[in-house]
Amino acid sequence: MVKANALRVLTKIIDEQYVQSLDKFIKQALVDRSDHVVSAALVSMIELYRKGGGSADVVKKTMSELQEKLFQWKDGFVQYQALLILFELKKND
Repeated sequence: MVKANALRVLTKIIDEQYVQSLDKFIKQALVDRSDHVVSAALVSMIELYRKGGGSADVVKKTMSELQEKLFQWKDGFVQYQALLILFELKKND
């Protein structure tokens, strides 16, 4: 619970120059066993993508993990969030 909440808050208050260091934590949260932590990571990725700039680049780097969550995760809500992010990433292609 603490990990999920910390990740959500961190993406809201992080400065543009520190976003690259957040990449490691997001990838770790995406492979966590807890649905709550994975969901928080996906919500954080949505927030980062909406910020734009370097934050959006961090989200684009995790494309393979997002596709894995979409096809292999059992929780439908996690799959929906992964699909939402993938849609946003591919919308302008």
